[in-house]
Amino acid sequence: MKRRISGMLIICFFAVNIPVFAQEAPRQKGASATAYEHASDEAVFHRVGDWFATVGKTDQEKEEILAQRKAQRAVKKAQKEARKAQKQVEKKSEEAKKEAENRKKEIGKGMKQQQEKMKKMFDR
Repeated sequence: MKRRISGMLIICFFAVNIPVFAQEAPRQKGASATAYEHASDEAVFHRVGDWFATVGKTDQEKEEILAQRKAQRAVKKAQKEARKAQKQVEKKSEEAKKEAENRKKEIGKGMKQQQEKMKKMFDR
């Protein structure tokens, strides 16, 4: 008897809570707004590397090292973006060439059909 009562209580507990879970407001996916506020542009592994590079240095040396490393990263990022943009331009130019060739072939086919029609008209 106790088993049945405890089983029924458990089933009632789940039955009561299921609609509550179903009506819960949808949550925002991804990071919260406060996480974006406190986020840094620098990756964690860059900051860790910078820390190891500046441990035991004077403040002036630290600033120089950090500025130098930040500049190197900016150069690498700019180079990467330039390569990416160049690849996109090359890809678009290849697509344009293919499109032009396809249109040229279509025009050639159309011209041949027109010539055949004209030939048939004059042969009569």
